[in-house]
Amino acid sequence: MKKIIVSALAIFFCALAFSQYNYYAAARSGLSMREQPNTSAKVIEKIPYGEKVTTVAGDANQPAISTEGFNGFWWKVNYNGKTGYIVSSYVLPLPPPKASVKKMEDYFAQVSSMNGTPLEIKKSDASLNEMGESSITKQLYKNGMEWHKWQAYESGSDVYMLPDFNIEQCYLLIRLIGQYPEVVTEKDPFPSKNAVIKRPEGEKTWEIERDKSDGPGGWIKKIRITSAQGAFTEFEIFMLDTQGVIFYSSGV
Repeated sequence: MKKIIVSALAIFFCALAFSQYNYYAAARSGLSMREQPNTSAKVIEKIPYGEKVTTVAGDANQPAISTEGFNGFWWKVNYNGKTGYIVSSYVLPLPPPKASVKKMEDYFAQVSSMNGTPLEIKKSDASLNEMGESSITKQLYKNGMEWHKWQAYESGSDVYMLPDFNIEQCYLLIRLIGQYPEVVTEKDPFPSKNAVIKRPEGEKTWEIERDKSDGPGGWIKKIRITSAQGAFTEFEIFMLDTQGVIFYSSGV
């Protein structure tokens, strides 16, 4: 059953590029569209950040390319009346965050409207005074996105669910927004192997979980980043069926 699920997911994401779909350029300096699928080919268009591109249906010529740790492909796309190739690692299924967006909640508001009012659940343990108080807020959006926020004494967490986003697209989105610089900065490559990074402010650890149904080098199913910088911070991205999930927690 596990292999069936993994195979279905792989087929799903590969099929996206073989069909005609719209994506949005998410390279702040512009996304190069080239005549051929290689980095030495002539740039025929510089696609501005946030512009829409359309994949060419039926195109199976998708050479792989790795940039900044991202494992992407050369996609054949149409833009501004021209046809060429772009690196798939720098597109998102929804418009990328505007310059004014600095939090995930603001990004959700940019791309969709709320589906009803937030649901808030509060709990309290009188014997612990303020240390026993906690609340969880849940908000559903009309495009299917969800945001959950848990808050307690000196600790809290956020969960974001993004339909049709894969793990690498979630990571790219977090880089662009810059909400959690203690775990992901705008220049951090996509982590592909376990590592411990020594910093003056404290260690940062990357833990990579891969699918092992077809051997040790399977696709990445989860990344986990922890940071000891005063507070202990934990950050995860993983797939839940066809939804990308981002989890962040911090506390002392």
